[in-house]
Amino acid sequence: MIRSSIAHRMLAISVAALSLFAGGAAMAESQYGSGTGTITAQAKVNLSVVVPKLILLRVGGTNTTQDTIAWTSTLSIPGVPTAPLATAANTFVDWSGAAPTVTTATTAAALTVYAWTNAGTGTINCAMGAWNILTGGPANADFTVATTGTLPHPGANLGACASTAFTSNVVATGTWTYALSGTPANWRANTYTNTITYTAQGI
Repeated sequence: MIRSSIAHRMLAISVAALSLFAGGAAMAESQYGSGTGTITAQAKVNLSVVVPKLILLRVGGTNTTQDTIAWTSTLSIPGVPTAPLATAANTFVDWSGAAPTVTTATTAAALTVYAWTNAGTGTINCAMGAWNILTGGPANADFTVATTGTLPHPGANLGACASTAFTSNVVATGTWTYALSGTPANWRANTYTNTITYTAQGI
């Protein structure tokens, strides 16, 4: 009978404890002190602050669509340098028989860039898509990018994209200036387009 009574009491205590947790009650820490002289009792409270991660990246203008940087090659027919008309047929020209001169504007295009993150480490990388005309035009490495400011371009040219770090909790900003080099005289006539994807990451 004694064992049965103890078993019933333990069962009642267990049920009461489960009911307390099921009811959503919080368990507080409590202590007591007793005796003579200085006595103490302590209780601890845990603090928790959750700060969600955020990362921001902007490359280019204030609009919500991507910017387009465009270059157009120009041609000149030797010997007397003659620029072909935009539209012409059966037009006389004093051609010397030498190869035409093909040049691409050297004017560089600049975009303003910003990045921010509160993650422990912020990085930025770039990736080139597939050219809509796969061969015959400029190579990724023909596009160089110079940086001013505190947000470095991830690679000196678009053929060498590499993950680059920037400081957390500080707005990184700068200007990326794109220039096209290469040998335009070796490119076949066409319109070549591609898209660069920049990815900022917080770890």
